[in-house]
Amino acid sequence: MKHYYPAIFSPKGSGLEGYELEFPDVPGCFTMGDDIDECHWMAQDALGLMLDGIDEKDYPVPSNVNDVDLSDSPEGSFVSLVCFDKEKYDAAVKNPIKAAGRRVGLNAKQTAKLLGAPYRTVKSWFKGTRQPPPWIERLVVEKIQNSY
Repeated sequence: MKHYYPAIFSPKGSGLEGYELEFPDVPGCFTMGDDIDECHWMAQDALGLMLDGIDEKDYPVPSNVNDVDLSDSPEGSFVSLVCFDKEKYDAAVKNPIKAAGRRVGLNAKQTAKLLGAPYRTVKSWFKGTRQPPPWIERLVVEKIQNSY
């Protein structure tokens, strides 16, 4: 099921590029990114972390986007809805390599080429029949994310 939460995007201060983001309806849920697209992607991940372990029926009720108060926000701030798809988030947690590849539009064959890894190995990672050690998995995900 998809859940839509209003988020406040604010330009980073002190001449830094990028945006900070907070969810008024999910206390303590905030993130940042170097641009709007990255901030939006990070927002979905932040929501997943905050809502993990909570039954969906107990998720915070989202505010109406028009009711979000920006009076205390920095100049240039705006409100936008962020979609949290629990099924997609759970799939990404279970198979982060496949999720990273899909996020940037790569299939298993393209990912193998990018990594210089055997296609059969990467294909088994995408299928979930094998996974590398966690430290390798983190490096692979980082390489995929930084490739595009």
